[in-house]
Amino acid sequence: MSRDQAHGDVFRIGFTVLDRQIVDRDGQYVGKTDDVEFSWEEGGPPTMTALLTDSAALGPRLTGPLGRLWRTMLNRLRPSEHEPVRIPVNDVEAFSPTTRLSTPVPEGSRTLENWLRRNFIGRIPGARR
Repeated sequence: MSRDQAHGDVFRIGFTVLDRQIVDRDGQYVGKTDDVEFSWEEGGPPTMTALLTDSAALGPRLTGPLGRLWRTMLNRLRPSEHEPVRIPVNDVEAFSPTTRLSTPVPEGSRTLENWLRRNFIGRIPGARR
């Protein structure tokens, strides 16, 4: 499915967009789509405006005790100034089967992964080889 189809046709976001891997224009892994952002003008239909990725975007999708646990862990483990990475839909070249971007890796992606690598994994003996 191309970006043009996404702008004009109705498609199933849960099947086509959510939990799909995202790669940048050079094929570098960005992450997975954890949530989507919508906007709408009064009287018009909702329009998908951005993909949200990163562990901070996944938390609100989880409900109940698991969601509360996820948000609590994130608040303790990661720097609080980071928000989910927001990728405008206009940067998407294609949605299926992997979401391909027409831009380089967005700034701020993989912040939790990098933080864990520096603060935990990097301290394990032999991890820096």
